[in-house]
Amino acid sequence: MRCAERLGVLLAGLALTAQSAPARQALPGHYAIPHAFTAPLQRQPGNEVRNPGFESGAVDGGWYQCGDVAAYVLKAHAHGGLYDEYSGTTSGGEPAGNSGVCQRVTIPPGGMLSAWLYQLSDEADTAVAYQEADLLDNRGRIVVNLYRSVNHAAAWVHGTWNLAGYAGRSLWVYFGVHGDGYPKLSTQQYVDDVVLTGSPSPSPAPK
Repeated sequence: MRCAERLGVLLAGLALTAQSAPARQALPGHYAIPHAFTAPLQRQPGNEVRNPGFESGAVDGGWYQCGDVAAYVLKAHAHGGLYDEYSGTTSGGEPAGNSGVCQRVTIPPGGMLSAWLYQLSDEADTAVAYQEADLLDNRGRIVVNLYRSVNHAAAWVHGTWNLAGYAGRSLWVYFGVHGDGYPKLSTQQYVDDVVLTGSPSPSPAPK
């Protein structure tokens, strides 16, 4: 076979390989807000979040599964206590949709939300997969996105968000991972010690 013919065969093979690997497509995310909910655990003083460290050992005690794919409470490498929350898959690859948890809270005056995050990702950008946190309404619509990232810190990082502008509203705090089901890359997020505090109302000026 002459060189020109060999080159033609090689190029045809490359074109066939490219056609057999379809481009990745972003999947729509669905936030499954429960229609009926209870908050069986008492809040800790100074924190509007129940079960803030997931120390019940399960997605309960105020937290709910709020994605298309299961999220988990694990003894992986908790920031505090024995447990933390994990969003992602347990078998490798990206979740096909949302893997996350949410909890309904009432934002206090001067509300400040904080959490410890341990994030891992092979993705180059947030086009089809990402770690995220949001405030959601009762229909599962995003009121505000707190972050969307593909961080690969492999260490606990403390995040804080000013929610004072939403004081008085009852919303759902959501932490999770979104993916397109791609099996060759992975995006994961661990969350622990979630705190929502407010600032005390100023005392009236003496007359």
